[in-house]
Amino acid sequence: MHANTDNESIGAQQADLLFDVLSTQKALFREGLSEYALIELLKKAPYQFFDEDALRDPLVLFKTHFVLFHVLYKLKHYWRSENEGELSIHALNIKLVAKQSVVEKKCDYTVHSAQLEEVDNLADYYLDWSNFEKADRNSVDNLLDEFWQRMAGEKVTVVQPGEIDEAHQLLGLSEEGTMTLTLLKRAYKKNLQLVHPDKGGEQEKAQNVIHAYQVLLKYYSFK
Repeated sequence: MHANTDNESIGAQQADLLFDVLSTQKALFREGLSEYALIELLKKAPYQFFDEDALRDPLVLFKTHFVLFHVLYKLKHYWRSENEGELSIHALNIKLVAKQSVVEKKCDYTVHSAQLEEVDNLADYYLDWSNFEKADRNSVDNLLDEFWQRMAGEKVTVVQPGEIDEAHQLLGLSEEGTMTLTLLKRAYKKNLQLVHPDKGGEQEKAQNVIHAYQVLLKYYSFK
């Protein structure tokens, strides 16, 4: 099967994929964990999002932090819309807490409003891709692509022949014909919906689907 590259940046692909990965970790977020612990988890199999050597670079470490918090704030909005609770996002503790009705006293209104404004300002900052790097729109895309290429690292993205066949079967794709990123992503999203824990599925099956998608992204050089 041949690959036909669609016009989509590596950063956008990887941010979407990271969102899917973290959305399967609801139980982990209910327990709570630090940003450091989350990055350590994402460095290991089956995820392997971040590379140990690349993280020694202070600039890359900052970019890792920004992208991670960008996705966390998207996840916060998603879980809020699904009435799953409120994702509290702090470097030392990231935790999904149950919704609670808050009764405000008049004397607390000013303090509470200031706290909300601070939280909203952080969300606005991390959700704005232009803050990833102070540059024009085109160069931001290039920087994102360079960032994800460096973070992926060839040593953690080697695809074994057996994995390729298994990935096609798991996503219900044929190895004949031309593969496009749009076709691959459509099959991935369809299968993830069927097994996602939020839809009554199992975390392990969701991880298998995510891994299959990562394998085929690499195999077809969609990066």
